[in-house]
Amino acid sequence: MPRGRKKSLTPALEDYLAVIYEIQQKQPAARVSTIAKKMGVSLPSVTNAVKRLAELGYIEYEKYGLIVLTQKGKRKARSIKATQERLKNFFHYIMGIQLPVAEKLARHFSHFMDTKIRERLRKFYNVIIDFDENKAFKLKEFIEESRRLAKISEVPEEVKKVEYGEEEEEEE
Repeated sequence: MPRGRKKSLTPALEDYLAVIYEIQQKQPAARVSTIAKKMGVSLPSVTNAVKRLAELGYIEYEKYGLIVLTQKGKRKARSIKATQERLKNFFHYIMGIQLPVAEKLARHFSHFMDTKIRERLRKFYNVIIDFDENKAFKLKEFIEESRRLAKISEVPEEVKKVEYGEEEEEEE
């Protein structure tokens, strides 16, 4: 791997991996041109990303050939996609954010989540996505568990009283 390059999966590479996974849900393999079109990027950008994903063991790829996820790549891509779906659904169905924005937020937020955070999100999602009064106790348990994990005995008064100025109105 050339000097100065990260030897880990970067947020940009995660995006490529997720797109390859999406393509492979519909056809056996991906092509550089298909990925470029789906992501709105240049062919050389895809080629560079694909080379790095192959070096990291997430895909099998030969120059000018088909791109296929390895087992490691499939596992990682499924994890990324599941996290993005949970986040998208949370932003859209719970927060009321329009779907295109919810999808964009989910893609960006997912890059900052490690395994522990993804597990907490999964637990919270399962409680909140179809919330009704019967799940109030589960939500209370989740919040108490979260505070134990963060070593918070009680929420400080200043946190409860955070005030904000008027929300800025968007220009139309």
